[in-house]
Amino acid sequence: MSAINELIEKAALDLVSSQYAIALTGAGISTESGIPDFRGPSGLWTKNPGAERRAYLGYQRFSEDPKGWWEERMRESGSVSRYTEASPNTGHSALADLERNEIIKCIITQNVDILHEKAGSVNLLKYHGSSMKLRCMTCGQRFDRDEFDLEGL
Repeated sequence: MSAINELIEKAALDLVSSQYAIALTGAGISTESGIPDFRGPSGLWTKNPGAERRAYLGYQRFSEDPKGWWEERMRESGSVSRYTEASPNTGHSALADLERNEIIKCIITQNVDILHEKAGSVNLLKYHGSSMKLRCMTCGQRFDRDEFDLEGL
């Protein structure tokens, strides 16, 4: 048996014997679906280094001009349509299958796309939120992005 096959077998045994396995995902899982990461060769921040600095100043900018902040995000990310039109890849599907079969209990993701949901995952913790949801910073109420008028900001 090759070294890689031994590692795969060990990982599979560890997963099935675990009492509470979870999966952690980041931008890399969605690149195969056409959603760029941030620091890879075609990454959003690689192509536009100033965008990374602006991202770290984001909360202050958002507080001062929410509409402008959202407009900038949409320009830099290629718009929300990239997220809504993308399809889950085999990685998303495999994790959904592991969850459905109760091998993993939860997926924690940094991704704001909705590919885990499209693949069928249910128990998700979205560390950075979702590109499809907005939250009022005053009252905490959540809105579907499609139902919210950014012009009203």
